[in-house]
Amino acid sequence: MFLHKSIPQPSSATKPRFNLHPTQKSATITNNTSSTQPMIRKIWQTILNLWRKIFPQPKPPAPPPPTPIRSFGEYEQKFMALLEGVEQGWSRGDIKGFLISSKIKDAEWKKWLQEFGERLLVSPETNLELGRRMVRLGAANCGRISEVAGNIGRQLLAGESLNRTPPDDSSISENIVTELVARESLSVSTDNLSVVNQGDSTSQSESIGREINKEAEELFNQGKERYYAGDLQGAIAAYDKALEIDPKYHWAWHWLGATLRDLDRDSEAIAAYEKALEIDPKYHHAWNGLGNALNDLGRYSEAIAAYEKALEIDPKYHFAWKGLGATLGGVGRYREAIAAFEKALEIDPKSHYAWNGLGVTLNYLGRYSEAIAAYDKALEITGDQFWIAWVNRGFAFVNSGRYIEAIQNWDEGLKKYQPSNHDYRKACGKLHQQKGKAHYKHGKQTATYFESFHKAKASYEQAREFLKSPLIPEAYLEVMQGLITVCRSLGEPKTSDYLTEATNALENLLLDQTHPEIKLRLQRKFAGLYQLEVDTLVKSGNQINALEKAEARKNFCLQWMRAASPNRTDSPTYLQIRDLLANNTATAIIYWHLSPVSLTAFIITPDNFQTISTPITDLFPNSKNPNLENWLKDWKTNYQNYCKTSKEQSKESHPWRQSMTAQLQKLADILKIPEICTHLTNIQHLILIPHRDLHLLPLDALFQPPFLVPQQPAERGEQNRTISRLPSAQIAILQQQQQPTETVPNSLLMVEHSQGKSALKYTEIEAAAISQFYPTQRPSNAATKTAIIQALKTNQGIFHYTGHAYHNTEKSEASALILTSGEELTLTDILQLNFVNYYLICLSACETGFTKTGELIDEFVGIASGFLPETNYVISTLWRVDERSSALLTIYFYQLLQQGIQPPAALQQAKDWLRQLTNAQLGEWYASELLPLLEKAELEDKIDILFFFEMEASELQENLATIDERPYEHPYHWAAFTITGNG
Repeated sequence: MFLHKSIPQPSSATKPRFNLHPTQKSATITNNTSSTQPMIRKIWQTILNLWRKIFPQPKPPAPPPPTPIRSFGEYEQKFMALLEGVEQGWSRGDIKGFLISSKIKDAEWKKWLQEFGERLLVSPETNLELGRRMVRLGAANCGRISEVAGNIGRQLLAGESLNRTPPDDSSISENIVTELVARESLSVSTDNLSVVNQGDSTSQSESIGREINKEAEELFNQGKERYYAGDLQGAIAAYDKALEIDPKYHWAWHWLGATLRDLDRDSEAIAAYEKALEIDPKYHHAWNGLGNALNDLGRYSEAIAAYEKALEIDPKYHFAWKGLGATLGGVGRYREAIAAFEKALEIDPKSHYAWNGLGVTLNYLGRYSEAIAAYDKALEITGDQFWIAWVNRGFAFVNSGRYIEAIQNWDEGLKKYQPSNHDYRKACGKLHQQKGKAHYKHGKQTATYFESFHKAKASYEQAREFLKSPLIPEAYLEVMQGLITVCRSLGEPKTSDYLTEATNALENLLLDQTHPEIKLRLQRKFAGLYQLEVDTLVKSGNQINALEKAEARKNFCLQWMRAASPNRTDSPTYLQIRDLLANNTATAIIYWHLSPVSLTAFIITPDNFQTISTPITDLFPNSKNPNLENWLKDWKTNYQNYCKTSKEQSKESHPWRQSMTAQLQKLADILKIPEICTHLTNIQHLILIPHRDLHLLPLDALFQPPFLVPQQPAERGEQNRTISRLPSAQIAILQQQQQPTETVPNSLLMVEHSQGKSALKYTEIEAAAISQFYPTQRPSNAATKTAIIQALKTNQGIFHYTGHAYHNTEKSEASALILTSGEELTLTDILQLNFVNYYLICLSACETGFTKTGELIDEFVGIASGFLPETNYVISTLWRVDERSSALLTIYFYQLLQQGIQPPAALQQAKDWLRQLTNAQLGEWYASELLPLLEKAELEDKIDILFFFEMEASELQENLATIDERPYEHPYHWAAFTITGNG
């Protein structure tokens, strides 16, 4: 439920077109006349009459015209035109534009489509082409029409009867597992073959439709034998030889792809599948394999398209239905995922993989009892010999708050899983590992720290015994990472020995790998081991080596961005990092490192080097002072809930905003900011280098009032410290080497992406004011991605973007700025450009720094990093800032910048100005600064805007009741703005 605040409204004659202040502080024009003031009343009445002439009272809106009555054929004609456009490659924007121009409501489309689908499905014709096009429309994800059309299209391809699309997840049958089990006796089961063992025949030549070279066929069969024997490298060698003899042998390409995927060489697997499909585009097994490999790489939309292509060719291919369900569930499309798993189980009720996948999806939906029933079915089919179902069944118990039953479940799995299984050791190791994770999590959530942590340690050590000899490398390293984390939390003496054992195993595993893709995946997966090494070095007193290792790890995470750079350098040493302060005696670096168990702050000043460490989980929890782990979880969860609210009144009263000041004060205490500041005597500028989740927090604000109270009252006019950020110390060194432009900018490239009516006004005001400071190039508001990239190449000085952005933590290169055309300027696109001629990049956008609620295991790579080291500075925002406060702060920042103040100081002064601004000062600024800028600007509705600000300026300065109020004092309005670059 949303909370709505009752807001007094001005009279109809004085109601402003838009408001540039927070609602609760907004100033309205009021009539203060009285019977003892006839002259004032007369003057006021004259003003009101003039106002009414300029802004006449709008007439009540006319009733909407009746919905036009359209024939079935008219709808069909429109729909066929839409499908034709989809077939021609229309973008999502093209489709939405067509739907808007059709003037047909979503409800009308849905009603007609359902009738249309019923006619198609009872038709004797197959309509496969029409079904294929409807599936493509469904993949475009353009609202209900896509959803319904995609559903009908898949059913056309599958030849099934229409099942109407439920409006949401809550309408899915609450007895889905029971229903599927009941259908089992009516269904015909197919052989449950492995993913790769598809489409084989004793007569391969007959199946392929051409004569197969006998030697190639023999090598292909040898490859399969080696595959089943577990010799994957030998299998690849045999397939390669077969393909040398017969390059058109698409079965061999398919099996090569499947084997490469088993080795996590997904990019190579994709190339092999694509080769098979180049030879035979109707080979649905290869389409399915391609979908699996794409899913592994996080290319989910492409994976879904590949599975749907396989199902278009063979609608009864249950492996593709299962893969489709798993991918849809992975991207949160749970209703569709359940439908896909249901289809797979209708075709093969004995598919334990499909039952398991259905259980995973139901678990995500919080339907734990049904999930457990699905896992039970998978175990029943396999005679309890499917360890993955035992693992997932335990998760369902844990998620439903049944911790004891989860442990009992995994113990039962350990008893029932038979030693004769080829993966017995791995299965037992995994089950013990899950017990360890559950004990550790339970201990952190309750007051049973020592008891639960020791149980976790015992479970991890049992898992280690199963996996270490002969070594099962990845499973073993997963267990060791958990074991070391628990031991570190307990202060166990064996921690160091375990860490050495694990890091040696990881290095040996990396040495055995020749493929960069696999090495990168392993290094990122086991980032926690590197982080724990830094902790060990700090604890042993070797702070310099600890800092160097932390910096090296950061640069490993950032290096893929500059893989083709001719100026790549080794990660810097401690002395090279100190050299950044050589000519900056009033500058200090605060360098954080976050491991699975502790947070370390390295404090580097011109004459000192200190470290402060603190655990992220307290063994003796204090509800008044939460640990960092719990603080981060609450902050992210509250922010995500805040983003889901739609009404501005609800947002203002949302707990995330209401509690922000108190929460940030708690964060300052958790991070020990006051203690850090005792080492910052005479420091005027701070360079902050955060790590992992800390990149997403307003750390800058914690070093300023109101969160940090100075030891001595500041002299009047004294400025706060200036603060800038860096992704790593190496970025600053590279900036110095590349010598980005230091000249004062004389030109500005502005790109706007307006969001709704109100956003358009604030964006327009911000853009109009800023354009008065510099010669400004403004591409058309409908500019395409191509046009903007070209503009970036041909301009210089400042790039100012106003709009929305998002960050993809799983695939950083897909993070993007959202353009008006609906296209995305991704981090990959940004990295292909050279910004050496740009002095400043200003991303006045939403969430250019924020991420989802999940933990960042490895380093954060944000959009701002893509512009460095070529450009000097990048300004970005951490959360969705109100357009009004954003416009005021940004305009004031550019005023200061134009006066020659350096960007870090200009941003800090702008934030201080907005925080301390009273209504009286704002009114004065409107009158003396903003209005002169807007008078010279080109504006739509210019007269209205100028008149509004004139009236607002007067009222803000004359309303004695609110004259001293500070409408933007709350940190929500200013703390999100950060500046990245070598300050």
